[in-house]
Amino acid sequence: MTTDPDVYVTAISTSDVFVDTTYQRACDPLRARSMARDWNPRLVGIIEVSDRGPTSQPRYAIIDGQHRWAAAQRLDEPPMLVANVHVGLTVADEAKLFDRLNRARKKVNVFEHYKARLASGDWIIGRIQAVLDKRGLIVDPAPKDGCIGCVGTLEKVADIDDALLDETLGLILDIWGRRRDALDAPIIHGLALILHALRDDLDLERLVDALLDVMPRRLKTSAHALRDVQPGTLPVLTALVIMERYNKKPGRKLPVSARSFGSVGRGGGNNHQRKAAQ
Repeated sequence: MTTDPDVYVTAISTSDVFVDTTYQRACDPLRARSMARDWNPRLVGIIEVSDRGPTSQPRYAIIDGQHRWAAAQRLDEPPMLVANVHVGLTVADEAKLFDRLNRARKKVNVFEHYKARLASGDWIIGRIQAVLDKRGLIVDPAPKDGCIGCVGTLEKVADIDDALLDETLGLILDIWGRRRDALDAPIIHGLALILHALRDDLDLERLVDALLDVMPRRLKTSAHALRDVQPGTLPVLTALVIMERYNKKPGRKLPVSARSFGSVGRGGGNNHQRKAAQ
């Protein structure tokens, strides 16, 4: 039994529980149906809910145990469910608890983790989302134009500078539009490294011209091939491939190597923050 003074254990009706999709994942109806078919009261355990107060109908937001609750609702006579009831939580607090409980139990889907962090008010995720909203892009694993699946890369670039993330995505949209393959990690991170490390010397029009006639997939293929002769991470190798094309265009050549980008990024000691333009 919990000893937290803001948590108590009680039995609650399934009709008094609801799902806040701000942070909760979508319910899998097949899983809920299977659990209902094989229902065993001894295996249900204790669900976690947040008391939203007497003015909320239903009153309890489910934090952990959504599928057990959904399965119970499918029974002819839905049973009362034993719950740890958390008192005094904000929606952001609920999102943090949801994320913590899920990560403690299993490896959480990166997109569910992003959604929970956004709902909890995580500062860097909030900055990323503001840039994505501005650019009309979404975090989604779907292989569709306008979707970005590389959450970790977005966080790395925003950690360098959230204005840099905005500039990088804007440049990608100007060159390739909303193509899904242009919104992959090596392209985003590689261009971000270039914009950050070479900002004072780079000719953006020349960079755009160098990339207009090449597809993102070809850049990534060339970066992978470069691994055979050049050490470096894939984003750094992608940056080198891009700069090779840049230097073939008329104008002053910018000599670069993997070391040109090696100190840029989280923990590199070369970070600064600028606000993304609204």
